[in-house]
Amino acid sequence: MTGPAAALMASVQGGRAPSPWYESVVIGAFIVVFAMGFWRIVLYLRRRDREPKPVGDEWQALAVMGELCPHGWQAQLSLYGWGAPIPEDAPPSRVPLVELEWKQLEEESGRVAIARRVWAPSIGEALQTMVDDRRTDLALEEIEQAAEADEVIWWDEEPGEDVGA
Repeated sequence: MTGPAAALMASVQGGRAPSPWYESVVIGAFIVVFAMGFWRIVLYLRRRDREPKPVGDEWQALAVMGELCPHGWQAQLSLYGWGAPIPEDAPPSRVPLVELEWKQLEEESGRVAIARRVWAPSIGEALQTMVDDRRTDLALEEIEQAAEADEVIWWDEEPGEDVGA
């Protein structure tokens, strides 16, 4: 074979010299970095989906509180304008406040089980605070039930005191 024909045949058959070892290391490092970035994105998206959605309006608050208080609830909003007298227990604020009093009702009697009052600078924030307050109550109830089921020793007991006695 002549020179040009041999060069053509060598290029078709993969006649290139092998790449240096450090190129493989660099490519491997890029693959590891991209895999770690992909995994962080997946974890972020999973965590974002687990967080409860914020309440945007009164209809969403109505639906969410209906789920959180299956035996009934009621709420009352009070809007205070500029210069209006506000209760003494209201937090200091530079803007007019919204007071939201909400109550959770008991299952059998329909009596008030929980009564709370929250303050916020807007109606939307007051509704969100009410929902967050009820979610916190539920989380604390779950913790108490789990502690009772596991018979956890509480911190007010003396060391060395026998719990089972």
